[in-house]
Amino acid sequence: MKPTLLYNAHFVALQKRTHNITAVLLNNGIIEKTFIVGKKLPTAMKKIDLKGNYVIPGFIDSHTHLISRGLELQRIDLGKCTSLSECLEKLRAAVQRDDDLAFGSNWDEFMWPHGEKNHLMKETLDKISKKKPVIMRRVCGHFAVVNTKALECIPRQWKIVDRKNGFLYENVVDNLNEIFKSSKGMLEKAIDLATAEAHSHGITTVHEIATPERFRLLQELKRQGRLRLRFAVYIPREYLHEVASLGLSSGLGDDVLKFAGIKIYVDGAIGAQTAALSRPYEHTNNKGMLLITTQRLRNIAEIAEDNGIQLMIHSIGDRATHAVMKTLERSLDKKSYLRHRLEHIELVDDYSIDAMARLNVIASMQPNFVRRWQTPGSMYERYVGTRYKDMNCFKKLLSKGVRVIFGSDCMPIGPLYGIEGVVHHPSITGRLDPGEAMRCYTTAPAYATFDEDKKGMIETGKLGDLVVLDKNPLQEKSLCEAKIVMVFVDGELVYKKNE
Repeated sequence: MKPTLLYNAHFVALQKRTHNITAVLLNNGIIEKTFIVGKKLPTAMKKIDLKGNYVIPGFIDSHTHLISRGLELQRIDLGKCTSLSECLEKLRAAVQRDDDLAFGSNWDEFMWPHGEKNHLMKETLDKISKKKPVIMRRVCGHFAVVNTKALECIPRQWKIVDRKNGFLYENVVDNLNEIFKSSKGMLEKAIDLATAEAHSHGITTVHEIATPERFRLLQELKRQGRLRLRFAVYIPREYLHEVASLGLSSGLGDDVLKFAGIKIYVDGAIGAQTAALSRPYEHTNNKGMLLITTQRLRNIAEIAEDNGIQLMIHSIGDRATHAVMKTLERSLDKKSYLRHRLEHIELVDDYSIDAMARLNVIASMQPNFVRRWQTPGSMYERYVGTRYKDMNCFKKLLSKGVRVIFGSDCMPIGPLYGIEGVVHHPSITGRLDPGEAMRCYTTAPAYATFDEDKKGMIETGKLGDLVVLDKNPLQEKSLCEAKIVMVFVDGELVYKKNE
């Protein structure tokens, strides 16, 4: 790539070290030089006039299932359906085509008339087809309903399966794309489609959860020069022993693709009422479920520490996070150099927050959940009552010294969507100003994968990953109206908004 000068723009200072930059020179994939006010710009090179727009470091989405998202884009999206009948109609149309199965994702009963979910069960989907598998996976990814034919394809060793009603929970739901295998061509197309979607939202790096098989596919595409997004990959915990026995440790790879760590599930999700809470869900005796024993978690933590493997620990409910931190305190006698991370922590107690700060455990959180479910009368309030106001307490965590990073979980993908939820958070314990929110999607996530010296800031020597916005992202009103104009990855223009 030829050296490229980006000029006539406001380069936004998300940290104190960036001052009055008016142009940057991109060369060999990095920011080779920055120019401040009054400094003469070079002339004999390729230039891009940014027309007075605003430039920030590339967004880093710290929690994605991007390949699965790409598969969804080829399947049936139920995310906008406002009733069960609308979902069923879409599935019925798929069955009538030549598709081998009807796989619908992203339904959310809180968009349907109240009580309609009670009519969704195996028999409901059997009416659509008894010959082809029919699958309805909830937006949270922790609950699905399937028909009889799909149940016949699910091996008996999978646990938490209600075969009478066709209800699937937790791990089996997470593995539906493995049980109902996609072709290699479909997976490659999934990566291309999801990458294009990520670029359109200003994302230049993802922290992706993927099986070894998908990691190998990413390696193959990288060798072919087809990866245009940076991937830090976390592999499910069932592969921990294989990873450790091979001597793999976090960070193996390069700036385009690397192994980052191991993903563990400790509990479920609020929407599936399987997240482990200290007090029951509203109008029930149910406190959710812990999916792993504390002894097993401690063993995993010790293996990870011994082998230099970072842990990505899914923990949503306050009871789950409390148990995790108790276990880590017993396993770690000091701050871990591996920067272990807790995913989601939507509801968390004070003990856990203090322990996270002491042990340098990162809080990887999803601000888009605030917009979807944390308004009065929405899912959080209906399921946990007045506790909903204390959920996603970004500000409180930061004030206690916990490092907070943001991701989307692809529900939906889009940092600007999530950041709007942060600046308008219903509680002072969660609300951040635009600058704080932007840092949680740029500079802070770089630290989580030991890349703080390479990305997340606009500085000489940093990777050439930049996003151009049409509004000032540090002003609350304009941030909520901002649009992505251009995106650069590795110094190359990968997205440009249609004029």
